[in-house]
Amino acid sequence: MNFPVHLTANISSHNGSFNRSFDLNKGLTVLLGPNGSGKTHLLRGLKNSFGTHVCGKKVRFLSAGRMGMLEQFRSDFDGHRGGTPNYDDATYGGKQDSTRRHQIETLSGDFQTLAERADILVKIQERLKKLFKRDLMIEWDAGNLKILFSRLDAESQPYSSGREASGLMHLVGILSALYDDEVGALLLDEPEVSLHPQLQAFLLNEIISVAGHPSEGGNKKFVVIATHSTEMVQITRPDDLLSLVFCYDLNSDPVQIAADAGELKNKKIQGLIARLGQEHKLSLFCKRPLLVEGPSDMMICSALSSKADIHLEAAGSQLLPVIGKGQMPIVAKLFRILGKEPVALTDADGIADGLDLVNQFLTDCSVADTDAAVLGFASATAMANNIYGDFCKLVQGRWSEISAKAEPHPYWVNKKAGEDDLAKRRAVFCTLFTIDDADLSKLVADDAWLKIKQRISALLDVLEKSGLFVLRRGSIESYYQKSDRFISIGKPRAAADEMEYISQLDKAEIQAHYADVLRCVQFASNAESICEADALRDLLLSVAAPAHARLKTGGAANNFNILARSILGDRSKIFDLAVIDEAMVISIASKILSVTGFPLTISKDDDVVKSVSAALASNT
Repeated sequence: MNFPVHLTANISSHNGSFNRSFDLNKGLTVLLGPNGSGKTHLLRGLKNSFGTHVCGKKVRFLSAGRMGMLEQFRSDFDGHRGGTPNYDDATYGGKQDSTRRHQIETLSGDFQTLAERADILVKIQERLKKLFKRDLMIEWDAGNLKILFSRLDAESQPYSSGREASGLMHLVGILSALYDDEVGALLLDEPEVSLHPQLQAFLLNEIISVAGHPSEGGNKKFVVIATHSTEMVQITRPDDLLSLVFCYDLNSDPVQIAADAGELKNKKIQGLIARLGQEHKLSLFCKRPLLVEGPSDMMICSALSSKADIHLEAAGSQLLPVIGKGQMPIVAKLFRILGKEPVALTDADGIADGLDLVNQFLTDCSVADTDAAVLGFASATAMANNIYGDFCKLVQGRWSEISAKAEPHPYWVNKKAGEDDLAKRRAVFCTLFTIDDADLSKLVADDAWLKIKQRISALLDVLEKSGLFVLRRGSIESYYQKSDRFISIGKPRAAADEMEYISQLDKAEIQAHYADVLRCVQFASNAESICEADALRDLLLSVAAPAHARLKTGGAANNFNILARSILGDRSKIFDLAVIDEAMVISIASKILSVTGFPLTISKDDDVVKSVSAALASNT
C-alpha cells in the first residue's frame, strides 16, 4: 500500500481560489468541523486531485443534498400539489444518463449504477432482504428509469421509490457507490443524512470494509467523508487519529496530526484513546471543549448556561465530564494536539495538589507569559512555580494560624487517612477565598495570608486567560445554595435539586452565587448573549427620530406609521406609533420578539436616543 497519499484540494469560493492540503493515511479519512467551516468546499475540491492514485478508476462525489430532483416526487415542493406529492412518478433519468453516472452528484447516478451493474444490485438486494425485509426492482418505463420496492414481511404490491423512507433511499444510493469497483475514490458529504443511528453504524462498517488503496485491487477505494455524526467516527487506537482532519474555517488550513507525532506514543494518551466514550467523540466536533470533573459539574454548568442565555454548543463548545482524578491534564493535551482550544473547570485541588494541570495550560501560552512578565516573572510557568511553592511553605509552616478557619471546610472534614498534608493545602486554599480580606488580616500581624491570597488571585487571573478556571471554594458542591455542601459531593440527585433551584433565580442572583462557574462558561462559549433588543435598536431609532421631529412641529399622529413605512418598508409593521397626551408612544406590534420596555413614551422635550437606550437597557 502507498500511504500516506498527499492531496491538494483546489477550492473556488466567494473569497477567491486557493489550495488546501492534507494526507490520506488510511483508506478512510474523516473531515470534522462545524457548519460553515469549509468541509464541503474541501471535499469537492478533491475531485480532481487524485490523479494516478486511483489507478485509472473513477472519482465519485456525493453531495449532502443527494436526493436532488427526487424531492419533486416526494414533497409538495411548490405548494401546488394540494399536499399530495407525485410519489408514483419518481424517475432517475434515461438510458443516456448511464454514461455520466459517476459525474452525477445525486442518488440518480447511483440508481443508474444499479440498472447498469447486476452484481451490485444483487449485493444490495440481499442486504435489503435480510436487514429491512425489503426487495428492490429495476424497471424501465418509456425510457425512464424507475425504482420499485416491495415489503417481504407483509402482503403488498410493489410501490414507487418515491414512497420509500428517505433513510433507506440514502442507504441504497451510498451502498451502490461503495460497492462500485469502477470507483477508486468516493467523496461523501454527510453520509449520515436521514439515517437512524444504528443504520449509521452499519454504514460505517460497510465503508470500512471497502476503504483502502485502489492499488490493493478488488473493490478497495479511498473514502473521504465530511460528517457531523459521532456514529461515523471510529477511534480504537492512536493511529485512528491520523485519519481525522479538523476544519475550523475555510480561510485557514485544516488541522491534522502528523504521522510521526510523539504524543501518540504517550502511554497515558494511548490509554485514554482506548476508552474514548461518546461524550469524548462529541467533543471532537467542537473548537473549545469545556472539561469538567464529573456529572455534577456538567449538570450545574448546563443549568447556569441555560439560565444565563449562554449558548455553549451553538458557540462551538461542548461540556465533557472527565472522570478520574488526574485525567484532566492528559485529556487537555490530547485536544490540543487535535488543534482545539480546551477550557477546563477544575476543583480547587486541581491546583492545591500540584501544578500538572496548570503547566499543561501555561505551556506555549503567549498571553499568559505576557501577563506574567508585567508582574515581574520570566514566564507564566515560573510565576506558577514561585507562588505555589510559597503557598505550600506557608501552609506547612504556619498551619496553626489558619487551622480554626480551615478545618470546617469539607476538604478537611472529609479527608482520608494519611492525607493530612493534602487536606491542609486544599482547605487553606479554599479558606482564603471564602472569608473576606479583613478577617484574613486579623490572623497575623505580617498579613502573610492576605498577601498569599493576593498573589494566588493574580495567578488565577492569568490562568483564566489561558483557559483554566479554578473553583476557588472547593468542588462544585461548595457553591450549592440548596443542597448540602458536605454530603452532596458527587451525587447527581443533589445536582438535580440544585439545578431546580437555579431555574428559579434571576440573573443577578446566579451571578452572585456562581460567579466562578459563570466566568468559565462565558469564556468557553466565546460568544455574545443573544439580545433581540440590540437588533431593534437601529430600526427603532430610524423611525423614532424623524417621528419625534414631526411631533415637535405638531405633526398628525396618523402620519407617523406612514412615515415609518416610508423609511422601513414592511419592517415598519414591527412598531405602532401613536400620540397620547402630546407624547409619542411606540409599541411593539410583534408577538414573537422577546423585548421589554414597551410601550415607550417620548415627550416633546425628551432626548430620543437616551429614551430609546433606556428602554432597551432593561433587556441586557
